[in-house]
Amino acid sequence: MTLGEQILESVGGAGNVGELTRCWVRLRFVLHDPSLVDQARIDALDDVAIAVHQHGQYQIALRRGLVETFDELTELLR
Repeated sequence: MTLGEQILESVGGAGNVGELTRCWVRLRFVLHDPSLVDQARIDALDDVAIAVHQHGQYQIALRRGLVETFDELTELLR
């Protein structure tokens, strides 16, 4: 399973994602139901530096591969 697939499953699946954007450091999700996030699973991913709920978003900072993972998630959400 790819990193994008693992992240998507851990945030509650494609149906739980209202919006996905990114900045230079983080993936930024607006989720329909934030309680569906499996925080322990996200925290266990080697490429995740930190994941937090902040400013109405669920934000995931990656150690590497941010742009590639964002592009993969964008495709998975179509």
